[in-house]
Amino acid sequence: MVFSGRIGPTVNYLWCGCWCVRSLPSQYNDARTEAQLSQRSLFKQTVAFAAKARRVLKLGLRAVSKNEQMTESNYFMRLNKQSFALEDGLLTVDYERLRLSDGPVAPVAFGVPQTVDETTISVDFEKNPLHRSTKSDDLVYLVAYCPELGDFDISDPVARRRNGLTMSLNEAWVGHEVHLWGFVVDCAGRASQCQYIGSWTLGDTAGNADESTLATLGDSTQPTADIADTQMVATSRTDSSIPSHRIDGSASLASPPE
Repeated sequence: MVFSGRIGPTVNYLWCGCWCVRSLPSQYNDARTEAQLSQRSLFKQTVAFAAKARRVLKLGLRAVSKNEQMTESNYFMRLNKQSFALEDGLLTVDYERLRLSDGPVAPVAFGVPQTVDETTISVDFEKNPLHRSTKSDDLVYLVAYCPELGDFDISDPVARRRNGLTMSLNEAWVGHEVHLWGFVVDCAGRASQCQYIGSWTLGDTAGNADESTLATLGDSTQPTADIADTQMVATSRTDSSIPSHRIDGSASLASPPE
């Protein structure tokens, strides 16, 4: 008979349908040095950041974390140890290195985002830049994060065969910095490595995107070296009658749908 609870120096518990055992922490002398307190603060703030992304992590890390018998949050923290640091006691995040998904699925190559209106963006993607085995019904997602408000959002998915997708963002994010990633999930729930697409101030349209925005969007980090060598061209997939603005500051007329 299996039960949960403490037995001597161990604890039995149920996780994801599997019974697990872990040891209780041993006694230790808490020196509370400056280095210890700094590390604890970093850990606490990183856990809080992961909690904000819980919905994203369940989508992007569920399969790989289950294989490792870890929670999505624990896998995320192990995967991103080099992406977090403390500066004056506050958490800083290297968003370009941050990985919100991981797995064996072939990625797509995202292009430069374009604004459709003040809160809506469109992003085209190359379906299979690495020429690996794929399925046309794999689902492609965008993930956006607003650091000032501490909110994550996930787009509605589109099939890999579509070549592009749009995402409507929260109106409360207008005027704030937004970071954007994308990844793929197959029918078995496995994900690809995510791609950092870029950052910009939501609401910027033609003529008022600054130079730092252009640099960020122009140098987006790719999930693999192969994708980094892939030339990506972004064109709008919206209706031809709707004027579309590239986030890099140039206006264009959206191409008609295929």
